[in-house]
Formats: sequence, structure tokens, C-alpha cells
Amino acid sequence: MKLNLSGFLSCSVANGPGRRAVVWVQGCPTRCHGCFNTATWAFRPEYSTGTAELADHICAMDDIDGVTFSGGEPFCQARALAELGERLSSEGLSILTFTGFSYATLQKKDRTSWNSLLSVTDLLVAGPYISERACCHPLLASSNQQLIWPNGERNIRITDLTPDGAVAEFVVYPDGRIISTGFPSERLMQGICRELHRCGGA
Repeated sequence: MKLNLSGFLSCSVANGPGRRAVVWVQGCPTRCHGCFNTATWAFRPEYSTGTAELADHICAMDDIDGVTFSGGEPFCQARALAELGERLSSEGLSILTFTGFSYATLQKKDRTSWNSLLSVTDLLVAGPYISERACCHPLLASSNQQLIWPNGERNIRITDLTPDGAVAEFVVYPDGRIISTGFPSERLMQGICRELHRCGGA
């Protein structure tokens, strides 16, 4: 089965408890005002990969505690992510899934593919981002969002979470690309952009 990805990070400490690989899917129907990942909105082909190939790659890494599905909207590729998640779970990795849908919406729709993704998800961060309710939390971008354990606290426990403020992470690649993830504040991003512009113009 194929996944259309917008990005992949082999190890992050800003996308859930512990050290986690992060899978960002491409395409999102919610398109929240003030979204940090607007580049993931369009339903266009970006980077196609097979779930078996990606699972093999992730399972070969020995320094992560789990995998985070983000986007974009993971439930728009729920069937493929459920297949990936089942393999990763069988290898002892926890699964955290971010969604712009509320948990009530996911339950009400009662779609087979959505239920399959929920069945492999240890921790669900559910709800649209509402900029007027922005908050400082390591997993919630706005206070309306919910932390849901669809299958009970099996692989990620409440004690694994350290809600002591938002966490931002920056990865600098050898070719000069900089990837920001987590929940960097607008003030922080503006400051970094100013410094990069200043250094680039020096």
C-alpha cells in the first residue's frame, strides 16, 4: 500500500514523549486558520512510499521509542497508516496520531479505515487548531484540542507526558535546509527569520 508523504524525520523529541520518528502526510481538508504546516494542505503528489518499505526503514532504527503520524491529515490516508501502524506496533513502537478532526467526529463517522487507524493509535491528539485559543503545551496547539487514549494507556501513559510548555525543535541538514517542528512561537520564528536574513545579507 502507498502513502503520499510531505515529510519524514528519523528522530524528534518535539512530537511526543521520548524519541520518535515522524511521518507527515500530504493533504488536509481542515485547513485551520493560523496552521503551522500550510504546505501540507494541498492534495497533490509529493513523496510516494510503500508502507512495507517505510516500516522496514523505521524498524531498522534502534534509537526511537515510537512513531508520530502528523500532517496534513492522517485520517485522509487512514488505511495505509493503519497498515504501517500495525507493523510498527508489533515491533514494540508506540503510535501517536495528530488529527484536525474532533474525536466525536471520528467516532460518529464510524468508517472502517478510521477505526483501523484508531485501533493502532496509542495516543490521539484530536481537534482543529483555533488560533484564538492557542496555548503553551508540548502536544496541544490550542486549548480545545484533546488527548485521547483510544485503547487505554498501553504504550504511552499520562506519566510519559511532561506538560511544561511548548517544545520547538530545529534540524539543520548538511545542504543548509532547516526544518522546524513542534510548536515554535510566532515570536521565536520571526526572530529566527530576522537573524537568518541578517546573516544572509552580511
